Amino acid sequence: MAEPSVPVPPRKMASLNRVRAFTLILLTASSCLITPTSGKEGGGEETVIIGLRLEDTDDISFMDRGFLRVSERSRVRLRVYGHNINNETWSKIAFTEHERSRVIGGIDSSSGDNQSQEDTSGLHPCGIRTSDILILPNIILNRKTSGVVEIEVKPLRKTERSKAYYLCIATSTPAGPGAHDPWTENTWIYHDGEDTKVIVVEEKKFLLPFWLQVIFISMLLCLSGMFSGLNLGLMALDPMELQIVQNCGTEKEKNYARKIEPVRSQGNYLLCSLLLGNVLVNTTLTILLDDIAGSGLIAVVMSTIGIVIFGEIVPQAICSRHGLAVGANTIFLTKFFMLLTFPASYPVSKLLDYLLGQEIGTVYNREKLLEMLRVTDPYNDLVKEELNIIQGALELRTKTVEDVMTPLRDCFMIAGDATLDFNTMSEIMESGYTRIPVFEGDRSNIVDLLFVKDLAFVDPDDCTPLKTITKFYSHALHFVFNDTKLDAMLEEFKKDIALANRSPSS
Repeated sequence: MAEPSVPVPPRKMASLNRVRAFTLILLTASSCLITPTSGKEGGGEETVIIGLRLEDTDDISFMDRGFLRVSERSRVRLRVYGHNINNETWSKIAFTEHERSRVIGGIDSSSGDNQSQEDTSGLHPCGIRTSDILILPNIILNRKTSGVVEIEVKPLRKTERSKAYYLCIATSTPAGPGAHDPWTENTWIYHDGEDTKVIVVEEKKFLLPFWLQVIFISMLLCLSGMFSGLNLGLMALDPMELQIVQNCGTEKEKNYARKIEPVRSQGNYLLCSLLLGNVLVNTTLTILLDDIAGSGLIAVVMSTIGIVIFGEIVPQAICSRHGLAVGANTIFLTKFFMLLTFPASYPVSKLLDYLLGQEIGTVYNREKLLEMLRVTDPYNDLVKEELNIIQGALELRTKTVEDVMTPLRDCFMIAGDATLDFNTMSEIMESGYTRIPVFEGDRSNIVDLLFVKDLAFVDPDDCTPLKTITKFYSHALHFVFNDTKLDAMLEEFKKDIALANRSPSS
């Protein structure tokens, strides 16, 4: 019996169905026309074979334009159509390598050089039948009009890629006296049917066993995804960021950064190794898929879909968010492939180092650092006051006195001829300021400075003139230009001296 069947390719089903319909019509017509003849010995009807069609196969076989295409080293089940099909019909079927039109009128070269023109076995194709297609001694009958036989196809010769064979039918009715038809002068006759040609093609040889190729393809897809993800994840971690993480990250992040930093410091070498590995893996994957699919177009489509989804999109989406963790956990594989690709990737990386210079990493100036704090404000744990202090400190060298000063019209001031009575003292206390400018005449004419603490021993009932207090303390006024930088003003504020006492709690 034949091994489990392999489905006929869909694109050949239409042709196969047409052949089956044609064969059925031909069989019906022939049954009406065939008349009983004398048998070989007992006077029974002669077996007449009309045609063949593919029934089942253990390999890739199909009907192509009426011809049967089979692979070498395969077993094929054929349905034989005709009249008076019986249990001995399998023995009346054979195949020849010689086509009818190539031997008529001459001697078949494959029959030998010593055969004469009178040797009719050398004049027709069925004189020498091939042993490349073996008819197995078994047939499954169906009402004497059809039966299923099984053939075994032998391997082709090393120099052959395909070979055609033609059907020969055994007959027990020899030609009558004086007959001149060379095709009936032997018990084997050449069948002229259009669907009786068998083409044996070379067996498709895989580079590796199918199951092993599936394993390799799965592994290559994983490696492709790893190379692609690490290329994005590791190269996005510049040396400066790794140093920052090592100094102020969590314990887990510090451990990850310490593992990655030695490899990431060789940026161009790491880049060349990852890219070379990725290209090598993707190319090998396409070759294996082409070997399985048997079609370059199908292999390109399959490899494109697989590489885009599993080799690019998924790993890069993961590594763009968790590059530090993925890079640290796969650092041994990264070092292995860097060592494996050393002969090709290291010289190229040194050339890039020479041409592009040392990789420093991302460096933030004052403006970029301040903007980064503003942009990341919704995601960090800084409160508004801390952010304002950091912003003010970063802008200290760029801002001037005019940018931060309070306009004169908005300042709380007191006239130099004022009297420190109850109303004036209440107004000073309610203002909330500790230092109050004193002017004479015009508000822009500031002549003195009043400290609120100077009023500690002043009695409002005494109605002391303000000039008495200001002349007694005589605080110095510091005048600066409006374009003075704030860092210079900060140095001015540092010139005063302060005495520090140890607190009782310490």
